[in-house]
Amino acid sequence: MPITRRQSLQCAAGLLMLGTKPFARSARANAPSGSLSLFAGQIDLHGHGDGPGRSATFFDPRGLAMDPRNGDIIVADAANALIRRVTQLGDVTTVAGGAEQRVSKDGQAFEARFVGPDAVVVAPDGSVVIADSYANTIRLLKGNTVSTLAGQAGRPGYADGHGTAAQFNHPVGIALDPQTGDLLVADAYNSTLRRITAEGKVSTMAGQPGLNGHRDGPIQRALFNTPVGIAVAPNGTIYVSEFFNQDVRKITMQGEVSTLAGNPAQRGDADGKGAAALFRKPQQLCVDAAGNVILADGGNHKVRRITPDGSVTTLAGRGQLDKVELGPLPGALITPYGVAQGPQGSILVSSGNAILRIVRDA
Repeated sequence: MPITRRQSLQCAAGLLMLGTKPFARSARANAPSGSLSLFAGQIDLHGHGDGPGRSATFFDPRGLAMDPRNGDIIVADAANALIRRVTQLGDVTTVAGGAEQRVSKDGQAFEARFVGPDAVVVAPDGSVVIADSYANTIRLLKGNTVSTLAGQAGRPGYADGHGTAAQFNHPVGIALDPQTGDLLVADAYNSTLRRITAEGKVSTMAGQPGLNGHRDGPIQRALFNTPVGIAVAPNGTIYVSEFFNQDVRKITMQGEVSTLAGNPAQRGDADGKGAAALFRKPQQLCVDAAGNVILADGGNHKVRRITPDGSVTTLAGRGQLDKVELGPLPGALITPYGVAQGPQGSILVSSGNAILRIVRDA
């Protein structure tokens, strides 16, 4: 992976998020009805303080995931190198790691260390799987213990195999396959999708390492370009967001890959259906309770909703400001990164140094 490519991805979702110039083309959909509010953290202040939502602080929070047991939100607090928990009331606690001590170390939760956690997913038993992207590993927080599930810390590369014999190159998005219980990984700089079984066996399910491209069709022939988000619908359909292809791909249970929305030949900012919709440097995604894909469209400073038939609308963000504006939708976002289902049907998004809540009117 050339250094210019690595720098491009990291700068776009880096530890210091800079404002951007307005884009020439913007979405013209009707403004959504609802509100954008602060759920936890302080938008313009970074830190690692626990406590009630608006007094707590984060430092570049990224991936979000709901704990299916109680509705709490688990946060990959990237620059702090911490894993945090936010209750439905917004109360924040730290569950693993040491603040800004960016090394890779397994052990008891508060003795363990992370390099740069980017995404999380929570298993039905409450175990948290973490993509420690900047360490090139997949970590597991089970009970009070952190272990390395797969990958070799500090050694980016590509290799299938069991556990730490496998290698990744900046793994980002992770998801649990409800049909098999396997873990799915968007291995960004290898441009592949990987699968990890419960026994720790890592295999490549789609894409070809070192070959960046865009090709739909049978999964064995499909090509990807820097996949960064992955989510699985209850029916087993897999959705993948691609940073450099500027699109969202769909993989059916039968193994057919198609482009759900976006155009790899054109980046931009437009609502619409299929290839008529345009994205700019999309980040992570999730599937909401209605089966829609929710996408953090980082380069456009928006959160978008994609229906199962590929129709794209803007949920939040005006796309032309370098600050967060709370209040009536669409509001304004700064480089949204992680998204997750939130309390009472809301959508949570990491933006700035905070977690924001999007509520649509019925």
